[in-house]
Amino acid sequence: MIRAAECNSPMVSDALTKMLILQDRDMKLQQVEDALQTIPLERKAAEAKIASLKADIEAARQRIKELETKGKGIETEMASVEVQIVKYKNQQLQVKKNEEYQALIHEIENAGKKISDLESDELEVLYELDEERKRFAESETKSKEEIVLEERAIVRLNEREEEVKDELESAREAKVAADAELDNPSRSKYTQVARGLKFPVVVELAGQSCKGCHMRVSNAILSEVKAAKEITTCDNCGRILYYAD
Repeated sequence: MIRAAECNSPMVSDALTKMLILQDRDMKLQQVEDALQTIPLERKAAEAKIASLKADIEAARQRIKELETKGKGIETEMASVEVQIVKYKNQQLQVKKNEEYQALIHEIENAGKKISDLESDELEVLYELDEERKRFAESETKSKEEIVLEERAIVRLNEREEEVKDELESAREAKVAADAELDNPSRSKYTQVARGLKFPVVVELAGQSCKGCHMRVSNAILSEVKAAKEITTCDNCGRILYYAD
């Protein structure tokens, strides 16, 4: 961007000076408009991260509930087997045949083995549950801290969005004012060039190189730019050129 001192250089025409001012206003407006498009995307990303963190917390909490339910299920099954053992033992007191008595002993042994297996399962579940609760306590604290940070970021984004909305109107007014300073031919040329290129579209010719495309211009273009008698464009990229000592 050209400095104020350069704008007043004898080598820079009045039209070019006004084009540079318009370009500055255009770029400012573009920055504001880009911010208004970017802020909602950043807010959406922050909201998505919060949702993901909360989902992770809930998933971890659900895993704990599932383990707790599994543990209670094992306890219930053990209690049921123990009741069955008592039932078998009571039946032993009533049977008279040895084979029936032996069959009940076999059932009691099987039930005892099942209880032993269930106890092993219960210990595994209790260990897994203990580890899961530890992991959950650590991850929940970290996730909640991250959620707070994202929520604060959203608040800042909302505040910034309101500020940018206020800036938008001022930027538009500044552009209109700068545009009004140009004569019709200069405005038409600027609009034509700006329509097909990215900013900046009015650039300095440094030595014999265009600062827009960094290519060397012809000697004829160099002479025209230095003379500053008409609006001259780069013969490589088409940007409007000015020459400043």
